[in-house]
Amino acid sequence: MKRLPHLHLWPVLALPIAFVFSSYYPAETPENTSVKAAGTSTLTHLAKLPGAVVESSGLELADKPNTYWTHNDAGNAPVLYKINEQGKLLQEVTIAGATNTDWEDLTEDNQGNLYIGDMGNNSNKRKDLCIYKVSVRNGFKAQQIKFSYDDLPAGKIAKENRNFDCEAFFWQNGKLYLISKDRGAERTAKLYVLPDDAGTHTARLVSKKELHGLVTSADLSPDGRRLAVLTYGKLYLYPITKGSTQFFSQTPRVMDLPAIGQAEAVLFKDNQNLVITNEEGNLFRYLL
Repeated sequence: MKRLPHLHLWPVLALPIAFVFSSYYPAETPENTSVKAAGTSTLTHLAKLPGAVVESSGLELADKPNTYWTHNDAGNAPVLYKINEQGKLLQEVTIAGATNTDWEDLTEDNQGNLYIGDMGNNSNKRKDLCIYKVSVRNGFKAQQIKFSYDDLPAGKIAKENRNFDCEAFFWQNGKLYLISKDRGAERTAKLYVLPDDAGTHTARLVSKKELHGLVTSADLSPDGRRLAVLTYGKLYLYPITKGSTQFFSQTPRVMDLPAIGQAEAVLFKDNQNLVITNEEGNLFRYLL
């Protein structure tokens, strides 16, 4: 961190310094400490995640107030962890018949089914992309939604064209919507759609949107009026006409996040509060 200026320069530099302090979030922050983010939103550090959650990469609401499902990133056990806002581990569920090749995000439908996105594709070479559909009612027995992309070219993909790694998705009206992480140019997010039924499907390209940065997670608000898209360092909030599937058609509100590390998961707790985790093991609430 840069040193503070000498005291006799304080009147001149007070305004810029205030901005720096409001935009910085230290790695080790006391729980329930709030800071103002860019604009009028407030970020609160809720807790450290339990030790079993070493690389939180997805978030979804659990069955009790202020509880959440999360999971680890690539190469870890195929386990869902239920946690609360104090960082306590409440439950571990091993998903039978599943592997964690590269779990990247979680979403839920209106019937209580959870969808686990085993679709991380860093090198854009995977041929076994899969989403696991599970629910408490069936004992978390995994159904598989296997898929490929309809615009995937044949042969090797040039490094600058690597945009077939979707690490963010959400559910709406019987469909799963996937958003790509543009590893080639870091400037174009592609939106795909596929059915939420078990089987083998093709993810259909719906639209493309200029979006600078690497997309790590997404979620639709409970009222369907806003789409949150998380990248490293920024949060994009897209307004949506109720019932519309034109998720990228309106100009988003873009917010610079304080330095909260490598943020990997975002969830609408309700229409005004987001919950975010990072790979450094922290849980945050973001008041819009």
